[in-house]
Amino acid sequence: MSIKRIGVAAAIAIAAAGLSPLAQAQAQDQGWYVGGSIGESDADESITEGLITSGSVDAKDTGWKLYGGFMFNRNFGVELAYVDLGKAKYSGTFFGLPVTGGTIEATGFNIAAIGAIPLSSAFSLFGKVGIFSWEAEANDTTAGVPFSETTDGNDLFFGLGASYSFTRSFAVRGEWERFQLDDADVDLLSIGLVYRF
Repeated sequence: MSIKRIGVAAAIAIAAAGLSPLAQAQAQDQGWYVGGSIGESDADESITEGLITSGSVDAKDTGWKLYGGFMFNRNFGVELAYVDLGKAKYSGTFFGLPVTGGTIEATGFNIAAIGAIPLSSAFSLFGKVGIFSWEAEANDTTAGVPFSETTDGNDLFFGLGASYSFTRSFAVRGEWERFQLDDADVDLLSIGLVYRF
């Protein structure tokens, strides 16, 4: 009788040990997290619509973001972020008038729903979609006169990414996101570090 009890206890212990990695993996994919990412932003040339009628545009710059969120489980969560999409530079003419030193800087906040697909206890793929509440400020000199204009809006954004957890609390994240600013699209390709509470 005692041998049976020992056998049952041993079987339960082995099963618990076998399940513990899965339980730990599920636990680390739930709860609150914060993070920061940096990378390259790339805007459509159409971002200069209404600012120049001909000329050149350098639409690539450094972009970054700070974010935080909550994962309800391994597959679904929400995220809030502050995003700086850097500066696009432009020069040329506006209906024949010379335009020099033009810059457009776009920043904003977004809120997104996240869907994740864990491929292992450490590695997962995810997608996100949400609303980007943005503001863009344009500055240049047109025909020798300083010009400044600020526009804003609320538009769709979406993205895809991958995350790798190298400890219980820390993960590295790489992602691509597309932000819509009226009729212009801005892509952000970034890599960052995530801390889970």
